[in-house]
Amino acid sequence: MQHLTSKKIINCDLGECLAPNPDAHIMPLIDMANIACGGHTGDDKSMVQSIQLAVQNKVKIGAHPSYLDQENFGRLSHDLSKNELFDLIYNQVLHFQQLCIENGAQLNHIKPHGALYHDMTHKQSVLNIMCDVIKAINQNLSLVVQAGNEVHFKYIETNTKIQLLHEVFADRGYHNTHIISRGEKGAILDNAHTIVKQYQDFLNKKPFKIDTICFHSDNITAIEALKILQNA
Repeated sequence: MQHLTSKKIINCDLGECLAPNPDAHIMPLIDMANIACGGHTGDDKSMVQSIQLAVQNKVKIGAHPSYLDQENFGRLSHDLSKNELFDLIYNQVLHFQQLCIENGAQLNHIKPHGALYHDMTHKQSVLNIMCDVIKAINQNLSLVVQAGNEVHFKYIETNTKIQLLHEVFADRGYHNTHIISRGEKGAILDNAHTIVKQYQDFLNKKPFKIDTICFHSDNITAIEALKILQNA
């Protein structure tokens, strides 16, 4: 394997109630955990378990809110009013933050899940509401956004104090700078060494602004890739 010339902050979506649960194996391998907080999956028990694991492994903790849609794992967009969407996100993040406080942890960032993440990437109104939630809860919270869409996020970076973390996905397929939609051929990378190579390419080729690289906990080969990187 090619020698890694540098490293990027690795994040992973956790607390998603998978069976078997991979979180304890993944947490020592990452820098940031985005923990499901009840929208697409998760409850107080799973959130607390994930928070405690993150604390034990000195991993930064993020809220992973979603549309309230466990049936579809938060992967379908919902047509909500501005107030409804604000309340949906605010209530998930605020409750999750309270659980962090109760367990001696600090909330570091927010990364929306699934369709909410997609909508934030493509709809200015949803992005604005996400920023309004951060302003209402804690303006020091970072917001994880999809890399390669700098124009969409430029206003936020220029006109607010909210820190954006531009994210790519090690285990998702890309066409040039655009992520391949789920369901299309090549959308999910299923070979650990291919995932490691893409991680290396993001580090070395720097196709756009990248702050953090995501590995998905529901992709077994992504976990294998994380273990390879740990030993690199």
